[in-house]
Amino acid sequence: MGAGQSSEYSGASPEQLSHVLAERFATKCFTPLELTHFKDNFYSRTAEQGGMRYWNEKTLSDFLGVPDGSFSASHENPLDAGPVIFRMVSYLGAFPFQNTMAPSVLTFEAMVKVAVLLTERYGKALRRGRKDRIKLLFGSLADVGRKDVGPPDAGKDENRSSKEEIGASNPQSHPPGLSIDEPANDDYDEDEDDDLALAALESLDAIEVFKHDHKVDRTVYETRISIDTFRRLLMLLLVIAPLKSLESVKNYTSDLNKELIENIQKEANHIIAAFSPEENDGGISYQAFARTISLSMPYLFDPLTPLFEHLLFSRNLNLSQKRHSDATLEQENAEKEEDISPPTSILLPGRFESTILNQTVISHLSFFLPSVSSSMNLFRSGVRLHPVFSTAAHGSSLTSFSHHVMTWQSSSLLLLQGIPAEGSDQELITLGAYIPQPWKSPSSHSSSQSQASTPLPCLFQLSTKHEVLPGNPSLSVEQRTNTPAAWFSTHSGIAIGCQIPPASRTNHTHPKPHGAGSLLIDVNLESADFYTEPTRHDGVFLPATSACLNDRPKKIKLDIYSFEIWGVVPDPEQSSADPSSDAVKMQRAKWEFEAMEAERRRNINIKAGAGDSAKESARWLLETAGIITDHGQHDR
Repeated sequence: MGAGQSSEYSGASPEQLSHVLAERFATKCFTPLELTHFKDNFYSRTAEQGGMRYWNEKTLSDFLGVPDGSFSASHENPLDAGPVIFRMVSYLGAFPFQNTMAPSVLTFEAMVKVAVLLTERYGKALRRGRKDRIKLLFGSLADVGRKDVGPPDAGKDENRSSKEEIGASNPQSHPPGLSIDEPANDDYDEDEDDDLALAALESLDAIEVFKHDHKVDRTVYETRISIDTFRRLLMLLLVIAPLKSLESVKNYTSDLNKELIENIQKEANHIIAAFSPEENDGGISYQAFARTISLSMPYLFDPLTPLFEHLLFSRNLNLSQKRHSDATLEQENAEKEEDISPPTSILLPGRFESTILNQTVISHLSFFLPSVSSSMNLFRSGVRLHPVFSTAAHGSSLTSFSHHVMTWQSSSLLLLQGIPAEGSDQELITLGAYIPQPWKSPSSHSSSQSQASTPLPCLFQLSTKHEVLPGNPSLSVEQRTNTPAAWFSTHSGIAIGCQIPPASRTNHTHPKPHGAGSLLIDVNLESADFYTEPTRHDGVFLPATSACLNDRPKKIKLDIYSFEIWGVVPDPEQSSADPSSDAVKMQRAKWEFEAMEAERRRNINIKAGAGDSAKESARWLLETAGIITDHGQHDR
């Protein structure tokens, strides 16, 4: 866009510039087919008032399938996320002029910008990508203070007159006839806004408005997200976390019984605790929101992408079918919407069922755990979890642990639940660790595999407070050898992120906690010690995002109720070249081989009176299986 084009918009109003931006977004961020579907979805459901076609809250909630607060007229639904989603969309629809135009009426132009921002097509609109999106999402949820704003009726006539003039010159801008909240910053310099919007039009970098608009920045920093608002959104995100593109939301919201709702509420409260709302007058500040989302829950808002991708596909435009009458097409669409299929589980079938993992906990994990070979979350990457070891199924024996876990040659997920062994607080605590490489035993040789070739490990707490200790990317090869992410010995137990002493034949020394976080589990798998030192940066794990410099070292001793290891299996369609994709086959082959050898041990009985030929034949079988060595050794 050159100087001539800049002068073309130099006198344009924010409404006119917003309309131009929406047109650019539609052509740059959508394919022609997607735009055709989008228009059909929007205009087939619009309401009209004063010549303006728009969506209201009920239309938005019904189209997306988001619960609006009631199962029926007599039964309240606690998953009341419809008003929160409408609030977010009304704010994002005013982009990039939220300070003067939000909340926006959901016109076609507004919904185009919403779809771009919430389906992650903002790469052509936001220069800093996710960082700018976090600020927009915070603003859409925050309770913007309006202390300096007059009564609701003040300036209404003046505002209406202004909108009538805009509507006359530009019919597709906001026409009159619909009441819109007044802007909070009445003394904002609109000339500066216009200049910045022109610069945004040149490069589609519309977020630059925020960079120079200090009043908007200051307003954002001074606001808070209320706990109730954030909880309602979190509950929805936990429910629809596995949602796939164009999958019906009703697959996840149609069977919300009382027990499931209670689990969702508890999990949401554990996540809210990570934002330290007690330090911010009961609300969540921008600093806490941006820090926690960026470092501790980078995939929290990912479920919004497939949710709003429904806007880009219309069942009325199914080009693979012959044209039907309107009545037939309406009946077919109703049948499709009523067809609710159970969601596919991320847990592969195996020898046990989890006592820790349920759909809500898995959704929580998907907000921060990376996939094996990409930056996508667990659900979007097609990862599956294979049952490897469980104390409930295999007993509290390190021999059994070794048999099952040491044969798993891929990344794994450790989970344990227990209650504090000391103190009066008996609330269940859930801890875990993501281990990107196979486990190490005292006899294992250090791996020469580059740390950069695999995701970093992480140590985390799911309840009673969400907390993530990320992996340390700056460890040297020697440090990774002396302090492996996961290690175990039949003499000392299981160690996560601990310093391993040199091997000795005379005495057995125990691993030592090291760095910002460590987890030690005893040889009986009955108790665990969780150590955190917020000031340390020299171990496998770095301090949690919520840690402060004045926080003291902490140790939590737990009596273990459940302990499980799950193998992380990549999507075979996306990782055919990854050796870890065959981890299940490799482990089963090793289990079968060990079972065969155990059977041979039982069947081979070399008696003292047996002939030489029988003894030689039996010895040959044992040597072939690798159970004994050459002649003269282990001669029994």
